This record gives sequence, C-alpha cells and structure tokens, in this order.
Amino acid sequence: MLIVLFAACSSDNAEEGTSMHKQPMLAIYVYAPEQAATAQQNAAPTRGAVGEVDAITTESTIKSLKIWIYESDSEDFVGFFTTNDVTALNEGQGTTYQIPVSDDFASSKPKVDVYVMANVTTANCGVGELNEATTHDDLLEDAKITGYFGLGNLQKSVPEDGLPFAGKLTTQTVVGDAPALRVGSPSEVSTVQLNRAVSKLRFVFAKTTGEPAVKIKSITMTAGMIPTEEYLFKTPLSMTYNTDAEELLTVNIDDIAETADPTDYLYTNQEAQEYENLINEAASKQPAEVTVYGPVYLRESDKLLAGTITYQIGEGADQTVDFEMQQEGDFLRNHTWIIYAYYGGSGKLQLQSLYVKNWTTKEANHSIYNW
Repeated sequence: MLIVLFAACSSDNAEEGTSMHKQPMLAIYVYAPEQAATAQQNAAPTRGAVGEVDAITTESTIKSLKIWIYESDSEDFVGFFTTNDVTALNEGQGTTYQIPVSDDFASSKPKVDVYVMANVTTANCGVGELNEATTHDDLLEDAKITGYFGLGNLQKSVPEDGLPFAGKLTTQTVVGDAPALRVGSPSEVSTVQLNRAVSKLRFVFAKTTGEPAVKIKSITMTAGMIPTEEYLFKTPLSMTYNTDAEELLTVNIDDIAETADPTDYLYTNQEAQEYENLINEAASKQPAEVTVYGPVYLRESDKLLAGTITYQIGEGADQTVDFEMQQEGDFLRNHTWIIYAYYGGSGKLQLQSLYVKNWTTKEANHSIYNW
C-alpha cells in the first residue's frame, strides 16, 4: 500500500512540474528607419555627402520578414522566425519579435549573431528557400541577390514583393532569465536596423525654351561597374562585374522638356531633400520643365560608376557626354544618384552629377557586407 501511494504522489509532482515549464523566448528588436522616415516625414537630415532624401512609400514598404539566430563562437543554430505580420514596421515603429530557444541555450546564454532580411524572395532577388534548416554558413553564402537588380534586365519599379532589406548584429550578449531573454545589455536593447539592399539612379534632362529638339538616344553603363551578385550578410573574397557596356535607356527620349532657364535645376548646395523636391515638382508641372528617366534600381557597387549619354540636337549628328561619380563607394547599398544634363542653346549638353549618401532621412548606421 505504501509503495503504491508513493508512486502516485511522484507521478502527480512530475505532471505539475511539466505543466509549469515555460518555453524560453529570445526577444529581438527590429527597426526599419527608411520606413519610419517616410511615415513621419519630419525628421531632419543628419548626415551624408550632400544630405539625405526620403524614400517613396513603396520603396520603404516591408512585406515579409525572416530572422535567424546562431551562437557566435560555435555558429550553432539557435532559432528562426518568419512572418508577414509587419504592420508596426510599416507604421514607423520598431517591433520586438519573440523567438523560441532551447532550455540549454537559456541556461548558458552564449553570445549570438542575428541576421534579419525583409522582402527577400525568389521572385525579386533570386534567393532560394531559406528557413530553420539553413545553417550559418549556408545563410551567409546563399543570402545573395542574383539575376535581379542588375544590368540587362533593368528594374525600374518596385517589385510586387518589395525592395530587399537586410540587417545584422554580431557577437551580441544575451541577458535576462528564462523564459524571458533578450539581446543587448542589462540597460539597453540591441536593435537590428533594416537597410535597403539596393541603390537607385535617375537621369534628369532639360533644355532652354525654344531650342531645337534634343533627343536622348542611349545611356550606357561602362563595363566593370555592377557586380553580378550581391551578398546580403558577408564579404566575398572576390566579385565579378558586367563585362560589357550595358544600355540603361529602354526607350529613346524624343525631345526633352524645356524651361526658361535650365540652370534653375542645377544643384546649388541646398539640402538634398530640397533638391529632390525641386526636381520632382518640375517634373510634375503641366507641361513638365524637366524630363526624368528612372528610377533604375541596381545592386550596390564599390566601383567609380561611369557611363555615356548619346544625344542628338535637332537634325545634327549624334554626340556623346560622359558621366561619372566623384569617388569609389558612392553607390553602396541604400544610396541614390542623380545625373542632370541640360542644353542651354549652344555647344554641347552640359552635365552635373549629384550623389546623395543615404536614401533616408533617418540615421541608419550600418555596415556594407558586399566587400
């Protein structure tokens, strides 16, 4: 009789212990500064070569999110999370995501690496299926943009799945007690900032009112400018680039817009967003005072981008003018570039290049992982 009672009592305690156990969860805080800037529309520029500019809403929209966590030293898998519920990110708010982790991890709390990507799919980036079975090495190797946002197959609008974003944190401390853990210090939460993984360029044209038609017949990017693939999280040992000059102009521009004084649209040291507004307003006038070609969304590049515009004035012979960035690195991810070319009534097409370092009005400290 005593033996039976003891066994029953032990069984009850075991069931109670099991029911009291709670799944350890690791909290990751994710923030999309580009979307926040668009949502708020009142953040002041903070840094950049000539300032920073707002993204249009579709360029900033987050549609899907994936998070991976690995131990920093061993690179062992810790957790994975995926969701399409990203409303808060699209409202300009940071969001905390809870990722289930093991009891052993919750007990040892090793330092971790966190990788986050948004809007990265097969349809818009050429990325295969990445999930909870993806190892650390496979993620770094396979999370790359191939076949999209390149030359020869130009992306001139935001894809249905959105523009790709990525962000990462490495060697991060885990704090808290099970079941509630988080990445950061006891006094501060670490934030994964999502940053747009591609850059864009636009060409703007104008001529003086009453001058002959100016036709833009070709815009080519010089060979060796745009990488054939872009890694989202790692630095490859080497990269390959377009081997031939590539055409950026899909349809000839038969006659660029005219305005009383095309020098009104030269950049004159104003804030970058102010200049963007100037160009956008001129393009939206009826009739337009500038012709805008683009945007063209491209993979980031560490090269000194350069190319050639071929044009014709009236019935004259074809002429060319070269464009070039100021320095290497001016087309890293999440950067924008405007090339303004105008005809004042004599001589050749005049050209001015404007490089804007960050395509957002929000501070976004992030590393470039493609070199």
